[in-house]
Amino acid sequence: MNSLLSAGQFTESKGEITFPDISAPILEKVSQYMYYKTQYSDSTSRLPEFNIEPEIAMELLMAANYLDC
Repeated sequence: MNSLLSAGQFTESKGEITFPDISAPILEKVSQYMYYKTQYSDSTSRLPEFNIEPEIAMELLMAANYLDC
């Protein structure tokens, strides 16, 4: 993700980033995970489980690899 936002990769005047290889539901799940990770990053108690449906697991893994997260 950082490499996608680094200088030369993002056109500031355009104001958007497109992910043509990632479907909207998968990108939404990635966003949910980023929120989950931020929300619980400093937690010392037991974390609630982050549910990933088996039918999207492989596509989610490929998206995470693509986004380098």
